[in-house]
Amino acid sequence: MPPNFSSLFDPGSLAIVIIGTVLATVARCGWRDFGAALRAAGSLLRGGFATEPNRSALARAIEAIRRDGHHRADPTLPPDRALGLMLETYLRHGAIEALGGVRRAERALHEARRVNAAQVFGWAGELAPVFGLVGTLYGLSQLAPPAATGAGTSALIMHAVSTAVLTSLYGALIAHLVCYPLASAIERRGLADEQKRDALAEWFTAQIGGAEAADRARRAHLRGVA
Repeated sequence: MPPNFSSLFDPGSLAIVIIGTVLATVARCGWRDFGAALRAAGSLLRGGFATEPNRSALARAIEAIRRDGHHRADPTLPPDRALGLMLETYLRHGAIEALGGVRRAERALHEARRVNAAQVFGWAGELAPVFGLVGTLYGLSQLAPPAATGAGTSALIMHAVSTAVLTSLYGALIAHLVCYPLASAIERRGLADEQKRDALAEWFTAQIGGAEAADRARRAHLRGVA
């Protein structure tokens, strides 16, 4: 690490800001919401909503329903939980009207999770500069060294000043380069995934509706022939 950057790294100052921010955020939101926010942040490293595997699973399910009927069909559920729940609901009840309610409930659940996760990182972004200031005050409190003179006293004063400055810097950087960007990224990813999920749900509903209409027309034709 170049000397001009190595002087900006102080593990003790960084620990003050990170530990203080984490504890204060947990105290505000609770461990459950904090853990959910960390999982949401971790999911950003993975791909978003997988459209093709879910579309393929739904297409196979539609073919099975057309062939065997919704009571006898036993297709593989799509990887996405919300779409899988929609398919299970239709297989169980055979009522296309029930799919809208299931979709609205799942959308509300996803929105609540997304908003909570983004809010947790928003709170962390608010608290990080606060603990940067706490570290600054701590560093300034060390400016009154023991009654000693010489190089040792100068080193203590320089270390205290460094801690005071760096903790404020770390607080600002963590807030604006980590916490707030994560909150925005979780919101953007969640909205994008929900749009893709909605598009597949609408496609599935339209396909099922077409299959039901074709089945009714076929039954009517057979009754007419009979």
